[in-house]
This record gives sequence, structure tokens and C-alpha cells, in this order.
Amino acid sequence: MTQFQFIPVTPPKGLGDIPKLFAILNNAVRDQVAEGVRFMSTYPAKPGGSSYRRTGTLRRSWSFAMKTGGGRIEGTIKSNQNVAPYNEDVQGEDQQALFKRIGWKNIKDLDKKIDKEFSKRVDDMVSKVFG
Repeated sequence: MTQFQFIPVTPPKGLGDIPKLFAILNNAVRDQVAEGVRFMSTYPAKPGGSSYRRTGTLRRSWSFAMKTGGGRIEGTIKSNQNVAPYNEDVQGEDQQALFKRIGWKNIKDLDKKIDKEFSKRVDDMVSKVFG
């Protein structure tokens, strides 16, 4: 009969306090989606000579929601079409060329921002607590 012995290979330092880690990750997601709303809510400079009066409606259409449970943390950034029915044309995935030219951010810009920032945000927060 052959016997096997399994020796677990573990890092010298464990992950630490898992509930604390989950809270840090929750904060990182929350901060990132809040930053995403700020990013999308920022209006470009008015074109020179424009007399158009901005109402702030598109800005107010942006919000975020958090959902946690079952070991998951989910943050969602969204624009309410009931508040600003033109949101897809101005900032959607298929943004109209005029709005891109004026300088409106779209959701592709938002995706790039999140891809660039989120992992650093998590690293920084985890390092502060466990570093």
C-alpha cells in the first residue's frame, strides 16, 4: 500500500482578517463607482459663443448602486433614461459624433477609466490596512 503525505504550501503571511478584507474591497468598489458618477456627470466646457442654457438634467440622471452578498461585491453606474431621455445620444456606447466632438465623456471612456484606476485603488487600500 502506497502512502501519500500532503504538505500544504502556504505563504508565510496569511490573507489576514477576511471580513476586514471584504470591507476594504467593498469600499474600493464604492469609491470607484462614485468616482465614475463624478466623471460622467462632469460637463464639457461650453462651446464658444453658445447661448445654450444648461439645466443639469443629464448630471442628475447619473447614479450608482451597490449590491453585496454571497461573497460578491457589485457596483453599478447608470444614467436614468426617465430623467434624461437623450442620455444614450450624448454619453452612450453609440454616442453621436457631435457630442464626442464637443467633449462629452461616454461609457467607453468610463470603462477605460475604471480599467486604469480600479486595481491601483484596491492595491492602495489593501496596503494601508495589511501592508
